[in-house]
Amino acid sequence: MSSNPASIPALLDGRVIPPELLGPLIETPSPLPDGETLRAGLARDGYLLLRDLIDPAEIKAAREEVFARLGEVGEISQPTVAGVFSGQSNRDALYEDRGVFWQSVSEGSALRQVTHGAALANAMTTAFGAPAVGFDYLFVRPVPGGRFTHMHCDAGFFARATERVLTCWIAYTDIDLDRGPLFVVENSHTFQDIREKFGDFDVVRNSDRKASIDDHPADFARSRGTRLLTAHFRPGDVLVFGMYTVHGALEHHASDNRVRLTTDIRYQPASEPKDPRYFGPNPGGTTGAGYGELNGARPLTEDWHIR
Repeated sequence: MSSNPASIPALLDGRVIPPELLGPLIETPSPLPDGETLRAGLARDGYLLLRDLIDPAEIKAAREEVFARLGEVGEISQPTVAGVFSGQSNRDALYEDRGVFWQSVSEGSALRQVTHGAALANAMTTAFGAPAVGFDYLFVRPVPGGRFTHMHCDAGFFARATERVLTCWIAYTDIDLDRGPLFVVENSHTFQDIREKFGDFDVVRNSDRKASIDDHPADFARSRGTRLLTAHFRPGDVLVFGMYTVHGALEHHASDNRVRLTTDIRYQPASEPKDPRYFGPNPGGTTGAGYGELNGARPLTEDWHIR
């Protein structure tokens, strides 16, 4: 985390996370270990923090590509390379269909070079011990100040066809405690009640149930004698975790209006059954509504939905 973490409070939903409930993510050794070591780390910790996995030039190109597109709709101020939120949006005036616009952003060539390029694909192939394939459907997350992500696990979204799926969360901007870094709940991949609650849950088929966990993460961690693990993420870092690792994102409360940019992509062994919602030239996404269903498809001036 920060070299002086006490100077940067961690917030979530307006509450300060007590320092004793925060801990550092364990970094996977570099260069990338062999598959047996990666699988042991996933089994032990429920995640892998892969520092500097993606080439800085590729990260820079992808970041500038996304910010330039957001600049086209007036949401990022000029020069767009700085990634500063303008507080305004012309997105709906310029694009009749939010999904069409967001799919075009999500399929940018520089962005896909990161998410589907050799560095990440090879790392996931090593982790699975078999050729791996990334989902075509991509979650791009430009995050302005005041936003956070509710605590949840991914099983209800992405484990319909196979549970052999790993989420890869990629940082494109510098993300300290005040910019809403992702956190994982320590040892949550071993929580049997979470597996029982979400093992048979599907966010579409069980639409009467919530995918998110209602407890505030600080209360959840305290009640279980555990911590929220996070880090000061640098551009090119990748956090990998499984379907039952409970996670969320702290609140972005930096005062300089810079947008935090990350992507989520899921990888699975190529030999496993593929969920058609997430593969193909025009994937329908979780609910079948395509890219228009994502929070990223909403103008940066608009609040997020919660599932």
